[in-house]
Amino acid sequence: MPRSFILSPLAKTQADQALPVVQTLHRDMTLDEWRQVASLFLQDGGDGGVMACEMSDGHIRGLFCYRVSAEGMIRVLTVPIFIAVGLFDAAVTSAAQADGIDLLARKLGCSTVVVDERGCVVAATAPKLDAAGLFGRLGYRRVGQAFVKDVAAGFGAEGYPVAGRA
Repeated sequence: MPRSFILSPLAKTQADQALPVVQTLHRDMTLDEWRQVASLFLQDGGDGGVMACEMSDGHIRGLFCYRVSAEGMIRVLTVPIFIAVGLFDAAVTSAAQADGIDLLARKLGCSTVVVDERGCVVAATAPKLDAAGLFGRLGYRRVGQAFVKDVAAGFGAEGYPVAGRA
C-alpha cells in the first residue's frame, strides 16, 4: 500500500501530538517545555510557524520550525529545528520537508534560507541519513554551524513558477 505524506502548518491543537517527534532531538523534553517552544512559533500574527510532515492517517513523521527576518532588504527564512524520523521512510520525509522549505521561502518572499545544523536530526534505521548529506545534495553550503541556500526568484505567492521567470 503506497504511503503519502502531507506537509502542512501544524495547528496549535496538534502541538501535543508532535512531542514524540521532537524528543528524537531533545530526548528529555517534557510536554510543557515543548508547548512553550511551539508557542513561540505558533503565535497568531507572528513571523514564524511549524510545518508538519504527516502520513495520510495523520501520524506526524517530521516537522520544522521557522522564522522570517529581514537583513536590510533581504528576507531570510531561518529553520532552527528540522526533524525527520522513521524506520525506513525518513529519507522521503526529509526530502518532502526540504522541498517544503524552498516553497515556503519563495511564498514568503525570502531570498535566503538558513538551517541551523544543531537543530537538525534525520533519524532512520535504513538507510543511514545525516543532515549534512541531505542539505549538501540540495545545494546548501555550510556556513559555520548552518546550512545556507540562496532561493531562486520567479515564484508567485502560491509558491508556483511564474511564467517567463522560473
